[in-house]
Amino acid sequence: MKNSSPSHSETDLALRAAWLSYVGGYTQAQIADRLRVSRMKVHRLIAAAHEMGAVQVFIQGSPEALLTLEDELMRRMNLEMCSVVPAMPAEEGANPFANLGMAAAYYLKSRLDARSVEVLGLGWGRSLSEMVNCLPQMDCSGLKMVPVLGSVVRKMALNPYDVIHRLVDKTGGEGYLLPVPLFADTAEHKRVLMEQRSVQDVIKLATAADLTMVGLGAVPSQGHSLLMELGEIDAEDARRLHEAGAEVELLGQFLDAQGHQVDCEINSRTLGLSLEQLRDHHIVAVAGGEEKVRATLSVLRSGLLEGLITDEVVAREVLALLDEDET
Repeated sequence: MKNSSPSHSETDLALRAAWLSYVGGYTQAQIADRLRVSRMKVHRLIAAAHEMGAVQVFIQGSPEALLTLEDELMRRMNLEMCSVVPAMPAEEGANPFANLGMAAAYYLKSRLDARSVEVLGLGWGRSLSEMVNCLPQMDCSGLKMVPVLGSVVRKMALNPYDVIHRLVDKTGGEGYLLPVPLFADTAEHKRVLMEQRSVQDVIKLATAADLTMVGLGAVPSQGHSLLMELGEIDAEDARRLHEAGAEVELLGQFLDAQGHQVDCEINSRTLGLSLEQLRDHHIVAVAGGEEKVRATLSVLRSGLLEGLITDEVVAREVLALLDEDET
């Protein structure tokens, strides 16, 4: 076995191996000779680079069938952009958000590289959390990142502030906190919280966002509800939402099948930008999976979206539902 050069740490070796493999196009045998380590060591070094998050792979282009779905969704739903990714196989241990997160990271990176975003608005959820995981290190020191809804939820890894905090580490930009919960206890409590100067300052910045990235939430009657998992809504809330005809949660607001805000008390307690304020935003939603089909169609019908990043299952079924409505 060859001995590694004593001048390089394990982290340094892992990064060198990754660069030689993915950028230089070297084989593992060539890397082993160059770094003076064994081939098995090279394999472990490249795996370590992946574990450190140092390797980010973007796949250029899409299969023709997915491009057709993108074009059809853009045409029929008046979208400026649409990205449809292959659905992840439903296997134990597979990350169902991996493809969505990678596509969202690729889109966000392209916008940041173009310097077309000065203020980035952010929602919450697993897809956006995965987007941050997939985003490479960037130099965007002038970027401001702000939540467009209450930042305090019970599970840190999924709340808007944690997404922003990790984006600050990835981009070097400036992050902001909206220091209120997603839902107030009452409409009166919401009014008091929203009138706080610290909240108004952040809301003012959020209304100026050049791009707003959001996730979409399924309602409990459609299957799994992240809001119920986190304890943000209870069984009584779920019953009332079902009776009101709620199909989707968008930034704490619940909409019906036609994309209209439902008449339900919980909507009066949501803290953040209103739907009317969001209508002036360039909103791109990231959502996929069978349970998000009707949720996605609802938001598309609302006219709030300018962009959609989804998977082929949702894309095909949304288009099928649109076809049914036309027959």
